[in-house]
Amino acid sequence: MPSTSFGSIPQGHMKTMLRAALTVAACCVPWPSMADTGTLPTDEPYSRDLVSISLEQAKAAGLDTGVYQGSDQVRADPDGYANRFHETLASKKRYLDSEHTRWEIVPIPETPPPACDQPQPTGFDAEGCRYVRSLFQDLARQDPQRAHEYRQRVRRGREVWFKGTFGNQDLYNIYFVKILNAMPDYTAWLDTRNRGQRFARFGLINDPDCTPGSEATYWLDDCPDPHATGVLGVRKYYADPAQGFDPRSSPYEEGEIAAQKRYVIGFACAVCHVAFDPSNPPKDPANPRWENLMGGIGNQYVLQGRMFSQGLPEGNYLRVLIDAQRPGTSDTSLVANDYIHNPGTINAIMNTHNRPVFEERMRHPLTGVTSMARTRHVLKGGEDSVGEHLALLRVYVNIGLCALECWTPHFPKIGTVVFDTEQKPFRIAQCAKDCEDWNYADAKMDDLLSYLLSVGPTYLDKAVDVDGTHGSAYINAALVPRGREVFIEQCARCHSSRKIPELVDTRDPASMRALFKGHIFGGFHAWRRELPPAFLASPELAAYLDPVSGDLKQQVEGKQDWLGNDQLTPYHEIGVNVCRSIQTNHLAGHIWDEFSSLSYKQRTSPGSLPKVVNPMLPLVGGRNPFGMRNTVDGGRGYMRNVSLLSVWSSAPLLHNNALGPYARLPDGTPDHTVKGRVKSFEQAMRELLTSDDPQAKKHRRLVVSRVPEDIAVPTREDGNSFLELTLPAGSPVGYMGSVDPHAPVFTRCDDYADNRGHQFGIDLSDPDKTALIEFLKTL
Repeated sequence: MPSTSFGSIPQGHMKTMLRAALTVAACCVPWPSMADTGTLPTDEPYSRDLVSISLEQAKAAGLDTGVYQGSDQVRADPDGYANRFHETLASKKRYLDSEHTRWEIVPIPETPPPACDQPQPTGFDAEGCRYVRSLFQDLARQDPQRAHEYRQRVRRGREVWFKGTFGNQDLYNIYFVKILNAMPDYTAWLDTRNRGQRFARFGLINDPDCTPGSEATYWLDDCPDPHATGVLGVRKYYADPAQGFDPRSSPYEEGEIAAQKRYVIGFACAVCHVAFDPSNPPKDPANPRWENLMGGIGNQYVLQGRMFSQGLPEGNYLRVLIDAQRPGTSDTSLVANDYIHNPGTINAIMNTHNRPVFEERMRHPLTGVTSMARTRHVLKGGEDSVGEHLALLRVYVNIGLCALECWTPHFPKIGTVVFDTEQKPFRIAQCAKDCEDWNYADAKMDDLLSYLLSVGPTYLDKAVDVDGTHGSAYINAALVPRGREVFIEQCARCHSSRKIPELVDTRDPASMRALFKGHIFGGFHAWRRELPPAFLASPELAAYLDPVSGDLKQQVEGKQDWLGNDQLTPYHEIGVNVCRSIQTNHLAGHIWDEFSSLSYKQRTSPGSLPKVVNPMLPLVGGRNPFGMRNTVDGGRGYMRNVSLLSVWSSAPLLHNNALGPYARLPDGTPDHTVKGRVKSFEQAMRELLTSDDPQAKKHRRLVVSRVPEDIAVPTREDGNSFLELTLPAGSPVGYMGSVDPHAPVFTRCDDYADNRGHQFGIDLSDPDKTALIEFLKTL
């Protein structure tokens, strides 16, 4: 067992203490009332597609990525970490001194679920069995043992996605308190008395296994899983005893949820990524069933800013800033702050095995060896370009993994304007040595990737609405073939994963139509609807069919279009709000240095931007003195060409969910129905295909996020400053969100219109726009 010692604790003594803790942890508390709650999983088929591909198959196909294969600690004891899988999904610190400077990491065990041929203690477990049973069915007939192994990996990965917190509660109840001068107050959405409004007010998804609680459950939901809170992805763990208060036995005290007096709260990926299955939505969004939920869709309804701002006073600058985040967005550089206001959509994860792979030069974070390796462009600017293993771990760090040991110490020192004003790189080797939680998570990333590889798209024509309406009723099939032609001519050069030969002129419609003749963009189950009737009736079709099966060759080969090439487009070509494309966290010497490839850092600069004075400064704010400019370099300044898989279900559009409205039910609740999603998509596409030029006869109304009232903005992150600047009501939120308090003279980004850009297709005729929209509904 690697040491997690701090300060003066001898390594051998720490090992002894940790081994003792693990001995206790190994004796897990059984699930409550298992005999009463046990259910057998069903074999009911899914309305969405799932993907059966193992890590071995992906590697054989050249789809494995990165050079990092795990920390030295994990590679030295793989069986030991595997045997402690469920014991180490969560953990806590046991402090060894009164100053809280030395501690050991103690696992908080989860109870492993029984095998799938036995009754399951919760609906979550039964659904997990149903999920994995639907995978690798062909392999199960040929090699049952191997299919079982692959299914178990996926099931374990699902456990990580829904339950893995790895001690991240420290970020929220220790570091946030330091920065915010307040404890985050989760009462508004954790208190069971607010259960019916969690989705309507915060976009949060209720755990189907839980029911309304009472004072006996400390006003949290009543759940069979002892660590469940009632909100998917939000986990609870007993707090340390306080004077006169034993969290395990003391009666309920008013305000204990806000104070995290009984339970401290950790967060798993599911809180942002699990949402309603677009093809099978629940009749009541406050009471979904497991079959209504989808793990990789990305929760486009969650109001992350509103969730975390509840403990802050009304009118507090940070509350206003994070409340401005649109539903379904997350500012992933808010904690490891790059001082640029740039919330982005929570990515959907679908058909990852068909996602384009690139060869890039990267440096191994442990050995320092430089080599070429495969990677995918994960984030919106192509960052996290060192393979999925590290990309996934970087996300866990970003939500609090090893926050106190490895992450927050590398932030600028609060209040400084001369020394310690810059980020320092997060070092993977140091984190693996000093924080055992890194290794607990590291050892599970292959299982997690196995789960994420299984997530496929969701098709409108396979959907059934809450009133029984079939999704195909929302598609005008007669317009789909023409829409496909428009897509080929206008969109396929960026939104297809099929490689386009250099000799093909992507701006020439005839060349593009010839290249994509017989190519299927949507689901193979409906390929005849997609192709033009004349082509289906012509002898040419035979060249695209497999002579044995009669299916498409593309279908037989499994080469489904990912509907995006993930290539990088300079910010000035795509024209969207520039702030996301110029984030700095992955630059050399910055916090995520080890999570971007050398090829990323050596990208050609796409240009420069005006250097603008902090708009909050009196008299001179907002000016560009002497025409000064900042070069956009170090890898920044690009946006990747994203996938349009299941785009019908994901409106509003653009990288920040700023284009198009959310359909809402009469009571104001987001309309989660199939009909509601289609309505939002149609409106968003009409805006996307409209000019953003205010001088154009017909143009989209530009949207700017503005502060609702005069705001006092401190000059320190923690608010402890003698000087405050006033931001008048109606000013763009970006005025305060894009200023670095360590270098406050100039703004970091001077772009405040959220829904500008992507001017492709605005000159199409109205009939062609309509046809294109109908075609996109089939993807």
